[in-house]
Parts: sequence; structure tokens; C-alpha cells
Amino acid sequence: MGENYPAVDSGFSGNAIPGMRGGMMLKKMETQVVVIGGGATGTAVLRDLAMRGIQAVLFERGNLASGTSGNFHGLLHSGARYAVEDPPTAGECIVENRVLRQIAPQAIEDTGGFFVALTDADEEFLPRLVEGCRRVGIPAEVISGSEALREEPALSPRVRQAVVVPDGSVDGWTLCIGSVKSAKEYGAQAMLYTAVTEILREGDRVIGVRAVDQTSGDECLVRAEYVVNATGPWAGKTARLAGIEVPMALDYGTMVVLDSRPVRRAINRCRPPADGDIIVPVGTTIVLGTTSVSIQDPDDFCIQEWEIDLLLDECVQMVPILEDMHIRRYYAAVRPLYQPPQQGGEEERREVSRAFYVLDHEQLDGLGGFITITGGKLTTCRLMAEKTVDLVCAKMGISASCRTHLEPLPPA
Repeated sequence: MGENYPAVDSGFSGNAIPGMRGGMMLKKMETQVVVIGGGATGTAVLRDLAMRGIQAVLFERGNLASGTSGNFHGLLHSGARYAVEDPPTAGECIVENRVLRQIAPQAIEDTGGFFVALTDADEEFLPRLVEGCRRVGIPAEVISGSEALREEPALSPRVRQAVVVPDGSVDGWTLCIGSVKSAKEYGAQAMLYTAVTEILREGDRVIGVRAVDQTSGDECLVRAEYVVNATGPWAGKTARLAGIEVPMALDYGTMVVLDSRPVRRAINRCRPPADGDIIVPVGTTIVLGTTSVSIQDPDDFCIQEWEIDLLLDECVQMVPILEDMHIRRYYAAVRPLYQPPQQGGEEERREVSRAFYVLDHEQLDGLGGFITITGGKLTTCRLMAEKTVDLVCAKMGISASCRTHLEPLPPA
């Protein structure tokens, strides 16, 4: 492909070459990079590419944030949750927590957070939590149980101590919308309800994608120098379209939404991550989370009754008034956990790192033109995109630097 690319717009006009395929319209176009996936990471990748002057088109089979990004518990991580067992991820979270507060305040509520100690075991874990936070730069202040109760009267009177951390809540939908709006200002395009059905190859190189508009049935063939797989839990399925494997350690987590907001802060149990150990205030409600159930297919799972009972039983221990509240709804999301081949095995999903991975398939699989970004947290989506686009630029010989941490997102 040459250096001059025709402009891309929402209707493919100008650069579209219409034809017929099975009675449906077939359109052809060229771009520099195709991004697959319209969640927080994919939209952040689109924005970063566009801001570096790279022509890019994003394809999403549904709406923005219709996967994990729009169905998680809403926590803007301080990193404290991972400070003991996954320090690198914790360090990334606190840095990106601060960045997102600067560039996307419209998507964030500064709730603050408590880790509450109710039992001897919780108090034994507390010094480890505080030291873990200190090591990676997460502000963490220990307060007494009485102080915690003054700040959050709905807490259990059994609370002995609490650790104050800079957690928050974040709206994944608003974040994704802002990233796409910003990307469009720089000339990028997002094609929603348009599923990638084939990743096109010529020998040992990916050269583009075939996609189908889910509403009209029209198809388009897109030729590109690079294709970025940013499909989260679907990374393995998407990679198989290119004939390679990305090993995922998938599990889903169930969340329960209650009908009012008795706490102002995110409330975490002071213990290693486990089921039913977090309460996140979101708007006028609270979200109880979460479980961890292993699955094989991100499109095939079912919430089980025991999960809802467990979440209620565990979270009531931290905030007893929950027992008198009503369930508004419950939902689940699949975690995009990547299992590097050298770390394969049957370890518990809670023990799989929440780190993110940028996979260069030219090095890993001998397949050029194809990059996968997976793992990580919504809180670190901007950093994940930066590292992904750094790799794209290196391969394309482009020296432009990342600026996504410097420029605010437009309002949703």
C-alpha cells in the first residue's frame, strides 16, 4: 500500500467501491489501521492512532461499551485492590487513575474508598495492604473504626479499622463516547453494529478485514497495513479469524444493583481479592461485586442464583442495611484475562494477573500486520492503548509521540 489514503467517512462515500455479493452491497476501502472492538481499550486505541496522524477505522459488532466496558462494577481503581498480590498492575492503576481524572472528569465521580477490617484476619491483612500501597505510590491512610463510622454511618458497627484510598467510580459508556468523539475530530471513523467476520491474509501477513453491517447485511472489504485486536474477552475468538491462538483464562463476574445509595464511598473488604468484597456507589444506586466463575466462551454463560445470594450475604457484613434494600437488577461481565503459554495451568482465576499484554503476532506466530491488546483493567485503558500504538508506530516507522494523557476528552 502507498502513503496516500482516501478519506473515510461514515457512509464510505468517496472511497467506497460498490459491488454486489449475494444480493447485498459490497464496499471496498483502504485505511492504515483497523481496530476491532468498541470497548474502553479499542476506542482509546482509535483515539491514540488518530492523534498521532494515523488513519484508522474501528469496527464493533454491537454498540460502544456493549461488552465488559459497559457491564463492570464501575470502580475507578486506586490500585489498592492489587497492591499486595499484583504490584505492577496496582502501580499502573494509580497512575492512570490520576490521568483519567484529568482528561475525563465527566466520566468520573470522586467517591474515595475504604478498605474495612471486620475480623482478626482482616486486621492481619491490613499492614500488608498499607505496605503494598506505599511501595507503588498509592496514598493509604489508616483510620479507626469510630472514624470510619463517622464518615460512613451505614458501615457495620463491627468495623475495627479502615484504610482510606483514592478509589472512584467511572462510567465506561461516557469514556468510550469521549474517546470516539476525540478520534473523529482527528479524522478517525467508528463503524458500530458492524461485525468483523474474516481477517484477510496474504501468506504470512494480515492485509485487512471483511465486515458485515448487522442492520443492512451489507459487506465491506477493508485493506489495511495493520489490524489491532482489542476485543477484550473475545480476543481469542478474534485471533482465530486470523488462524492463530490467543490463550485466554476467561471467567465472568456477577454484580447486583440495589435500589438506593447508603454509602458515599467505594467499600472494599480488607482482605485478598475474593467474591463479594466490594460495594461501588454508582449514581443513586450501589453495585455489589463480584463473583468469579470460569467459562470457555464469552458468549455462553448464565448467572446462577447462588452468586446473588453470596454477594448479598458477603456485602451485608460490611453494610448491614443492605439486608433491607431491594434488588433493582443483576448482570455479569467477562474478564479479559490472558494466560501466557508459559503460565498455563489450572490456577484459580482470582490468581491470574490483571496485567495487560500487547501481543506482536509477527514475533509470536510469524504473522505480520496483526497485534492483540488484552488483559488489564478499564482504569488502565489509556495506557494500554498507548503501548499498543507505540508498537504500531514502531512497525510503521512513525515517530509521533502519545498525547492522549495531555488532551481532555470532549464531553459525551
